[in-house]
Amino acid sequence: MVSDMKIKWVFCCFMFQMIGMGFSFGQTAKVKKILIIGVDGMIHTAIDYATTPGMDKLISEASYSMEGYGGLPANSTAGWSTLLTGVSVDKHNVREYPSIVKYIKSQNPEIRVASIVREAEINRLLNKDADLTAAYSADGMVFEKTKEVLSGQEADVVFTQFSSPKEVGNTSGYQLRQAPYVLAIQQVDGYIDQLFEVVKGRQTYSEENWAIFVVSTHGGTETGVSSNNTEEEMKVPMIFSGSELDNRQLLVTNMAAKENADNFLAIHKASSGERTYGRIPIAQTALQGMDKFTIEMWIKAGTNSSDPAIMGDKDWGSGGNPGFVICRSGSSWKINFANDKRTRYDIGSTKAIEDGKWHHIAVSFDKTKECVVYQDGERVGGAALSYKESDLMTSPFNYIHLAQEGTGTYGGGGPNWAGAFNEVRIWTTVLSEETIRNYMYLPNIEKSNHPELQYLNLYLKLDEVRGNLLTDYSGKGNHGELIGSASQRHPYYPIGLTDVAVNILTHLGVRVQASWGLDGTPLKSNVPFRLFKVN
Repeated sequence: MVSDMKIKWVFCCFMFQMIGMGFSFGQTAKVKKILIIGVDGMIHTAIDYATTPGMDKLISEASYSMEGYGGLPANSTAGWSTLLTGVSVDKHNVREYPSIVKYIKSQNPEIRVASIVREAEINRLLNKDADLTAAYSADGMVFEKTKEVLSGQEADVVFTQFSSPKEVGNTSGYQLRQAPYVLAIQQVDGYIDQLFEVVKGRQTYSEENWAIFVVSTHGGTETGVSSNNTEEEMKVPMIFSGSELDNRQLLVTNMAAKENADNFLAIHKASSGERTYGRIPIAQTALQGMDKFTIEMWIKAGTNSSDPAIMGDKDWGSGGNPGFVICRSGSSWKINFANDKRTRYDIGSTKAIEDGKWHHIAVSFDKTKECVVYQDGERVGGAALSYKESDLMTSPFNYIHLAQEGTGTYGGGGPNWAGAFNEVRIWTTVLSEETIRNYMYLPNIEKSNHPELQYLNLYLKLDEVRGNLLTDYSGKGNHGELIGSASQRHPYYPIGLTDVAVNILTHLGVRVQASWGLDGTPLKSNVPFRLFKVN
């Protein structure tokens, strides 16, 4: 039995250790406070090109990304709803989920919330439970009121909305070559810089633990014409500054894939030479020997050589073998197909894909008419076809493969194509260029108003984070499997507007409950040191 004297001695040593590390058991925790600044229409490249000393200061102490996901549709109404509810549009449908203000007040009524915005509907529909609400017609007025609130003791949580970048962008385009748009960004940055100084100048600042988040609710196009679904509208800068957060850039390469998020599948070349690919059974389905089809997918090419297959169902040992293959062609890509009489066609893109960027590629095929290839929503090649109705396009293999061809054994540039896939879709009809362009960015296509939805026969979102199942969301049950070990799951975007709400709640110490159904992930860093080493 350990003696009382020894216990006292150990306890005293522990106490002295704590004091030496700066602990005072009479200290009280600092009061948690947070400022959330939503900027409508700040494109993801704005901070790199405009002069933004205010945001630069925040970034120096923040977890941040220039490629956050604003969501779809990419506009301020949906963006603010996603930011404040913590769920994506297909859940909240803009209005149906409560704002996190309701959660904050229900869990801790002592926390005072202010919402100072440009759009009164935000306060009326979402932040109606805030203690202080105000709406103004100009950013300058929003700034002055926010400064007033931050200078006093009226609120612990402050939501602020600036909209001038959106207003200028919609008028003259979201262009960093145009002075009006750049000046609008720099004006907002000036407001951010001054608000940061107001926070640091508070008399009670030393007793407070502040976080400041700056996020854009959506981007915009160079023309200013909105389609609400392009990459330049969806991709936004996001800054999460606070003492409890790591100072790091959030990149897809160092973020773990998470459940119920827009992830993608990366396929590498195994060092051992073992092939890795996706395999979709097609025997006795509408996907076997298609006379009409449109294949579309997002891909990001890795390091490749020769002509490995990106997708195919044929034996690529000879281009005359029946079936189809989409493959590498130089730094670009092409489709090869042939009928049962070995009449072959090779139709390629004129644009490179091996540039380290994501590209949308698509092929529309009508056996008796033509085949057209598209890249990033534009026609880049095509040819009239001479096949007859009686010609058969069926290969002798019962699988369509990703990163391989129909046999799964092609060695040219092998053991397989290296690259990433997302949103793989096969339609058993011909989609027009306009339809391809209008829906190429849209996730969850099975829930959309796509005009040819009845012809969707394969839809791989590739959002799985583990296992070898490749789930088909077309409703046709054409589920596939992942073969081989050289694969990896990644988030398509490192962070998004759905993550804002959960990080606000985390900072405030509000426990997130599973029943709330929030989609976000906390960025809270690990404890900076250990009191005890754990082996």
